[in-house]
Amino acid sequence: MLAGEYSINAKLLYGLLLNRTTLSQKSGWVSEDGNVYVIYTIKQMADDLDRSERTVKTALRELENAGLITRVRQGWNQANRIFLQIPDRVQISSRPEGNTCPMDVQDSSPCMGQKLPTSNTDAEYKEHSKTDR
Repeated sequence: MLAGEYSINAKLLYGLLLNRTTLSQKSGWVSEDGNVYVIYTIKQMADDLDRSERTVKTALRELENAGLITRVRQGWNQANRIFLQIPDRVQISSRPEGNTCPMDVQDSSPCMGQKLPTSNTDAEYKEHSKTDR
């Protein structure tokens, strides 16, 4: 996704922001000039990444200095609007259509919709509990 000398925290945060940007786009969070933005508190980012707020602030600064995000202040004690910049060399792919397993090596291997064998554990448990009494 991101090539370059970015910290792992910055890469993780960028991925998280990218995911949130797609949600914001679906929700219609668009600025006056037509750019999609994310409203995401530092505390929420820290919780979602399981990192400290200080680490998140450092990663945000790193992304901002690299020109990958732009933060716009909203006012006292309000979360900033974060505009994600997508570099020209980054390709965003959409989810594959159909029932495919992303972990499979094959191009399209159906994994969803397959019926698994039924488990007899409930029946075995009930039968076992009747005999113990």
